[in-house]
Amino acid sequence: MEKDPIFKYRQPFVTAAGIILGFVLNYTVEIVKIAGKDQRVPYFILVFTLTGIALLITSVFRILNNRYDHRNADRYYRKTLFFFLSGVILVSLGAMLRVIRIIVLT
Repeated sequence: MEKDPIFKYRQPFVTAAGIILGFVLNYTVEIVKIAGKDQRVPYFILVFTLTGIALLITSVFRILNNRYDHRNADRYYRKTLFFFLSGVILVSLGAMLRVIRIIVLT
């Protein structure tokens, strides 16, 4: 069997994604509780957060997938990293919107 070029990135990648997803899913529950009120901001927060979660889960799937073209491992990893960083950015934007909302309302 050919050596897996992205093997050394798997464990830290999955650990980071797992930690981020754990925190994000916890605060998403809180957002859903406040989204029942007739306000638009929680829905924008949810869109950013849920899109970010989907991208993070996609990146975890891609990094754990062992059926990819090993000759193009660099390209495959860069795309996976793009999904991961995009997910982190969107989740962070959702969190920042939530903080701004809390500051404005108090």
